[in-house]
Amino acid sequence: MRLQVLKHQVLKLLAENATNNESPQVMDTDTIARALEISVNEARQLLRALHASGVIISNLEGQYSLITQEGIQWLDQMSFTANSGRLHLQQHQL
Repeated sequence: MRLQVLKHQVLKLLAENATNNESPQVMDTDTIARALEISVNEARQLLRALHASGVIISNLEGQYSLITQEGIQWLDQMSFTANSGRLHLQQHQL
């Protein structure tokens, strides 16, 4: 479960970076690790997994990353699923 949360947080960071900049810049691993309060090694492993799944693109060393269109779609889908679950729960509470 923690892994899914971390993946979601990484994608949110990279999506914010992409949408808040006219020309998105790569985000370095150290910045991501600090933002998520995890080790740099853990961040690198996480980024490699996300790169392998196609939701981000990283350089060979895993030092710099950008979100892909697939990553944005995955993030939107995860947000929609989470919101749908809350809506479903709220309807049952009425």
